[in-house]
Amino acid sequence: MVVKIDDKTLEEHYSKFLNRQTDRRVLLQFWDDFLPEGVKPHPKPCILAAGMPNEGLFPVESVHLNVVDRPFQHNDYPFKSGKLHRNGDDGEGTFDEKEYVKSKVDEGTMVDIWRYEPSNPENIPIARALQYGDTKGLPQILKFTKELVTYLNKPAYDNWDIMMANGSSDSLSKVFTILSDEDVTVLMEEFTFTPTISNVTSCGGIPIPLKCDITDDPKEQGINVAYMTELLDNWTTGPYSHLSKPKLLYTIPTGQNPTGMTQCVEKRKQIYALCEKHDIIIVEDDPYGYLTFLPYDQTNPMKNLYTDGTITYDKYCKEILTPSYLTIDTSGRVIRLETFSKVFAPGIRLSFIVANSFILDKISKYADISVRGACGISQAMTANIIEKWSHAFEGDHVKAWLSWVMKIAGEYTRRRNVLFQALESTPAFKDGLFDLVEPSAGMFVSVVVNIDKLNVTDRLKAMDAVNYTLIEEGCIVILGYRMAVDRKFSYDRSNFLRITFAMAPDDEHLQTAAERLGKGIERFFKEYKN
Repeated sequence: MVVKIDDKTLEEHYSKFLNRQTDRRVLLQFWDDFLPEGVKPHPKPCILAAGMPNEGLFPVESVHLNVVDRPFQHNDYPFKSGKLHRNGDDGEGTFDEKEYVKSKVDEGTMVDIWRYEPSNPENIPIARALQYGDTKGLPQILKFTKELVTYLNKPAYDNWDIMMANGSSDSLSKVFTILSDEDVTVLMEEFTFTPTISNVTSCGGIPIPLKCDITDDPKEQGINVAYMTELLDNWTTGPYSHLSKPKLLYTIPTGQNPTGMTQCVEKRKQIYALCEKHDIIIVEDDPYGYLTFLPYDQTNPMKNLYTDGTITYDKYCKEILTPSYLTIDTSGRVIRLETFSKVFAPGIRLSFIVANSFILDKISKYADISVRGACGISQAMTANIIEKWSHAFEGDHVKAWLSWVMKIAGEYTRRRNVLFQALESTPAFKDGLFDLVEPSAGMFVSVVVNIDKLNVTDRLKAMDAVNYTLIEEGCIVILGYRMAVDRKFSYDRSNFLRITFAMAPDDEHLQTAAERLGKGIERFFKEYKN
């Protein structure tokens, strides 16, 4: 059952969460949205008011995108051209660009974006994509994202909406700009995406760390609920009693950055109940949720259920993906952030925000006087490619999109397997000098360096030494403690490295990196002195 919430109820309850700037943020409009009673507008007026160029002035007639069916499909081409691939070879003039493009048009793999596309209202034409657009987004992409959320993570209340943004960083900036003030305390995982810390502090807010469990146990991963309960229930006598009680919780619940951990459904229910009890808004940042793994099999390291046909579309949606906080949100306190960056391309800078209609209206008003809407050409590219894919799925845009996403998850699973197999083959791993914390989703692996074997006196200094040694060995990593909200608070849990399998060009690169990481850690244990 969906809970009914009216606009007045949302405003009465959530007004207290807005910062002082939000009510002052009003667009000074110089055009008419309404007419006085009795004025009858002409049915075909001549528009001399809008300060926007006619689409006939756009220098682009059309854009043609050659879309692949799976990741790294270009490796199967019988030739490589410098015009197509960065490190390609023209093959002594054997490549005919016109013939190649013609073949793709004939195959029907080309996605066309023309100045006008009246034959298919699901497509976004150049005339619309390159024009000023609605701040919330173009209708086609809004329709798709709402269908996606409704299918996978439908909120448990009715009064919610969606708007587009320019990537998750833009979404985060908007959210904390309207909610964070000098007296606002924000809870977040003790290790987190550091630009979010900057978003909070730039608005005057104070980030407070929550203890996290970095473990292979899927039931225990993520925020330590017992710690969070104790902290909130005894706030006035606890370590932060001098601060206001928290208004916000920022969390990356699936494939957390930097730890790779995922909160199980039961833990999400417990955290949501705590936020209900203490009246806290949950900002759910979920860029990695679709990249969910199944457990790594040491007896069959390259086992990949995505590519062997075991994981069907229905199984992926109903059993593999972890439901969003939205699905248990009965009061409208969850703000969910999604992005196309990790499963499409980060450079298109396209994301979307799901929230109750009151909060979303405030975010939209802020966008009105800042960046306005998301990039039109990015919206058109994304929407039109999904529309093209949907032809193979009887017009089902959600299924078309998720079928692509499953292929990305399969490729990431393969990369995880290659990296784990290589790391577990190193002498350093076999000697117990480091442990791997298996990620449940996303792009990152936590490598725990067992520095306690050396009885170090300064854990952070020791981890710096690990880093310098790895740099010398030719393996670049991120020190976990550098992503800590409070280094003193997380001191005892800071002896890990964040590594990723996302950027490597091929398996050999991952295997070489693993070998160098193992050698570097071996060197550290032989050479380090307190």
